[in-house]
Amino acid sequence: MNITVALTFNERDAVSLLNWLARCNARLLRERPTLPLLYSTSVVYGREEEETWSDFIQLLAQGWEDCDALAAARAGELLARGWRALSPRDPGYAAARAAGLTSIPAEVALTTSVRPGEHGLYHCIVRYLVAGTVWFDDPSARLGMLEERLDGRQCHERIVTRVRLAGLRRAPDAHRNPHARRPRRRESA
Repeated sequence: MNITVALTFNERDAVSLLNWLARCNARLLRERPTLPLLYSTSVVYGREEEETWSDFIQLLAQGWEDCDALAAARAGELLARGWRALSPRDPGYAAARAAGLTSIPAEVALTTSVRPGEHGLYHCIVRYLVAGTVWFDDPSARLGMLEERLDGRQCHERIVTRVRLAGLRRAPDAHRNPHARRPRRRESA
């Protein structure tokens, strides 16, 4: 089924909708534990002519998506599968596994590049929290957006060192708990 939502673009609203999709993906993954993890599938990054946000099952059926659905899928699997959604090459893996995290706080975040008088260039990534440290992942970079495929550590380092991080310093869902301790952001692992 296709559902079309037409709205005036607003970054905050777009991120809110993508995180709703991430939570729907988490529910799907919990209900269907035999579904594979995103990085163990043949799903690849692809550019869209018309914007479509697919849930995890539609993403698998289609075989490709752009940054928004890929980030919502990755955030969903971290929420649903915890440390099992990470590989040993992913930042935070050892701490998440040692703690036995069955769910990792994760969310879709935007990296935005806007030049004065021009439209913005938006890219969706994933921000997640393990043992008080914020980590970043870029499913698009790992699934073919770039000529080289990056692993989890390379994605994190690239995001931290090459992307303007305005607004990306807080932990996932920190806005919901103003008394939460502010986590450290790792510059490199």
